[in-house]
Amino acid sequence: MVPPPRARARILRVAAWAAAYATVFLGPVALLWYFGGERLLAPTPQAGFDFDTHISQVWRVLEGLRGWGRTWVYDVQHLAGYPNGTIFDADNKGWELFTHALTVLGVPQGLAFNLFVVVAHLAVAPVVYASARLFGLRRGSSLLAAGLAVLYWFFDSWNHWEWFVGMIAYAIAGYLFLLPLAAFYRFTEERRPVHAILCAVSMALAHLVHPYTFFILVGPMAALYLRHARSMSRRDHVIVWAIAGVTVLANAWWLAIAFSFWHYILDSSLFGHTGLDSLLWDVFGLVGDPAAQGVVGNRTGFRLMILTGGIVGVVAWWRRGDARTLPFGVGLSVLLLLTYLGGYTFFANIQPHRHVGPTGFLAVIPAAAAVELATRERLWSRLPRPAWALAAVLAVPAMQHLSRDVLYFCARSLPPPAKLLDGQQVWYTRLGYGPHGDFVYGDWDHDELAAWVREHDDGSARFLVESWHIGEQLTWKTDAQILGGFIWRNLDHSWANFFRRRPQGIASPEELRQYMRTYGARYVIISTPASLAPWWDQSPVLELVATISVFRIYRFEEPVSLIAEGRGRVEAGTNRILVSGSDPGQDVVLRYHWLETLACGPECRIERERIDEVDTVGFIRVPAPHPADFEIRNVYRE
Repeated sequence: MVPPPRARARILRVAAWAAAYATVFLGPVALLWYFGGERLLAPTPQAGFDFDTHISQVWRVLEGLRGWGRTWVYDVQHLAGYPNGTIFDADNKGWELFTHALTVLGVPQGLAFNLFVVVAHLAVAPVVYASARLFGLRRGSSLLAAGLAVLYWFFDSWNHWEWFVGMIAYAIAGYLFLLPLAAFYRFTEERRPVHAILCAVSMALAHLVHPYTFFILVGPMAALYLRHARSMSRRDHVIVWAIAGVTVLANAWWLAIAFSFWHYILDSSLFGHTGLDSLLWDVFGLVGDPAAQGVVGNRTGFRLMILTGGIVGVVAWWRRGDARTLPFGVGLSVLLLLTYLGGYTFFANIQPHRHVGPTGFLAVIPAAAAVELATRERLWSRLPRPAWALAAVLAVPAMQHLSRDVLYFCARSLPPPAKLLDGQQVWYTRLGYGPHGDFVYGDWDHDELAAWVREHDDGSARFLVESWHIGEQLTWKTDAQILGGFIWRNLDHSWANFFRRRPQGIASPEELRQYMRTYGARYVIISTPASLAPWWDQSPVLELVATISVFRIYRFEEPVSLIAEGRGRVEAGTNRILVSGSDPGQDVVLRYHWLETLACGPECRIERERIDEVDTVGFIRVPAPHPADFEIRNVYRE
């Protein structure tokens, strides 16, 4: 039986809505799978680039929670003794808690770590959709905002770079902030407690994911509060400050630890340091500074389209006296100023270019609202024929530009360019950029190197590692003591890494010899090809002993020890250093960083021993008399 026309229309309408919702909410599943998401369902963590840093951080925090009930440890494997979990992982607290919670429920640790990344991808559409609804958009325009956010997430170069390289926490914060902002807007308009509760919970969560959420939200939320302050009752004011209090209290546990180690902090303005020239690079889709924009082609088509639409939407709201003008106008202004002028100010320390991500996510809501407004008021029908013709002409290069942005990340699905007449395949004719082509999650594990390190590590010396992410990887794959990892760690302890002092490793034989002695380094692991770094083979203080894949491993010419003065044997593990067979009548100096929370026992004490004028943290001196066997432990005197 054929249904009547009204029923058919209703069925078609329901089917169309179902298809639209499925595309927006389930599309990211297919896209994530296309970009290597199946690797995230494995029981081993996704390694490579920033992922290795975050794995190392999460593993140490989990070790601290399980062994001492603390969220930080004295990490003897890193940088000659380093307080891991204190400051540098401030952007990793949500990931750590998420992984810990799932492991408590029985999920394998590596899979638990990976599922945080899966959630990052799949939460984009729901968060943006819910936020748009809270801001008063209809279903259709909210769905459009969520769809634009998905395209922006996968095909804008900055967002793609963030989740590809492992900057997952800030990538999540780049859209999660919309939820507390939308909830706060609704609270200021309607004063309903449910919106205040949603704001408090989501804002606390967003700050746990990444503390830079504060810089994204402070402008528009302060503007909303100031606009409504006079009309608020005492109860309303209490609720607003309670929202802020909940956020602080939810993050106080790690903030207190971070501030207690703040005296070790270093400058953090080495990445994402932008100026007005970066605006031109982004407009024309070019890479001016990879340290700011990422080592990826600068694909900004969706970003510019969404931002332009967002500005149009804000202006349309302003002309109609819409209350939403304030949070979006202030928010976009603050984020744009921070992104492109922050490098000239103190805010250079928070890597201002990273804020280009949340700028686009903030713009998707007014951009969708602009489309809703134009459709509702039938603005299209008012356009004269020449305007339609012009729009049609301009749509062709616009669609071409956006399509090329998509295809840039999908290069492997395109046919390869034809070979030259002599049979050569010219690499730079490919659409992809660099060795990773379309930037998918791949296999960046170096298990053979880790196996070699485990085989040659007896705990009596250290390994100096050139590649920063390989250094991080070796800290979680082995028990070896590594001098390496992320070179620009923002704590004084990072000066123990030779490659922070000498980024290319170029130094005189005497300087290298002195460094190897000072830090007890026996092996050096180099990944730069010998043709680009020949000085390692030419160094008279090093001997090439192994070649594994792209890695060359050198051994220092002299025997080294982790005891600088005195004698004895050292055995070190997280939060403890055991010394046995020492001379009780002679001072012992250990080549481990001093820390104010360390204590010596039984019946011994420690002092700070100067290293040099660069590494100001100092080593550990145990003055005589002391037992022949003693232990230095982290006693957590926060």
